[in-house]
Amino acid sequence: MNNSIQSYKASVLEQRSINNKNLQSWLLSAPSLFWLTLFFSIPYFIVVIYSLLVPGIYEVKFQFSLQAFREVLSGVYFKPFFLSFRLALFTTVICILLGYPVAYLIARSSEKWKNFLLVLIIIPFWTNFIIRIFSWRIFLSSGGVLNDVLLKLGLINSPLEIIRTDLAVIIVMVYVYLPYMILPLYSVIEKIDFTLLDAAMDLGANERKAFFKVTLPLTSEGLFAGSILVFIPALGAYIIPQLMGNQNSLYIGQVITYKIKNIPRNWPMASALSIVMLILIAAILLTAYSLYIRKVSRKRYEIRQNI
Repeated sequence: MNNSIQSYKASVLEQRSINNKNLQSWLLSAPSLFWLTLFFSIPYFIVVIYSLLVPGIYEVKFQFSLQAFREVLSGVYFKPFFLSFRLALFTTVICILLGYPVAYLIARSSEKWKNFLLVLIIIPFWTNFIIRIFSWRIFLSSGGVLNDVLLKLGLINSPLEIIRTDLAVIIVMVYVYLPYMILPLYSVIEKIDFTLLDAAMDLGANERKAFFKVTLPLTSEGLFAGSILVFIPALGAYIIPQLMGNQNSLYIGQVITYKIKNIPRNWPMASALSIVMLILIAAILLTAYSLYIRKVSRKRYEIRQNI
């Protein structure tokens, strides 16, 4: 009887301690949450209001209308949405294929080389974003470094037309967003107990099987985080497609910008396109997160069953 009372008191005290910690966490994060909620919700609220108005020459007419959403949902803008999703998907997949080996190499390196390699990954952030894009324009242009080297080596007879193509857009997108894939993967791979790989090989698994059965599942969190950090900004990219692409392949970020820049300025259409893009991104995130949570729960259930 005394043991049950003591265990009950201990559980109550433990629960109080947890509640106090949760309260402290909420109090500490309240200012930042208020700031983010206020200054994220107000712009979106304005966008929603603008999407329900009538366009004027420069501004909007305060008359309720659903014409912008009717036009968006009619399929007129299907191609820009498709091109943007394709670009974001290609960029994410290529970043995974290139970033995973790099992150693995950095995580398995010695402390001396690890810090040096991390600095190399972070160095591009020290240079202005626009300057880096223009550097790629110079490098990939007809008279640029790449074509000069290939011509001197005799690998090509005439300069390659890479600039102003979808290939140029993908190359620069991967270059810009690759660190956002490497860093989350590195932070997860570094925490792996690599003796598990030795144990898997002792049990008969080869290197390939050990990677897919041990390493890859343990790094799924990093893959998920890196994919989100790459896919979402790549989906709404404007500057890179504008400077590296062509007018035959307009992405949704460019279409939204043109609706605002061109005269007459169609603010409702730009707002409606932004809202539809936001809804699609939210749907993708919720679907991916639910699938990820379901997979994690299934793995934990299998582990408990094996125990």
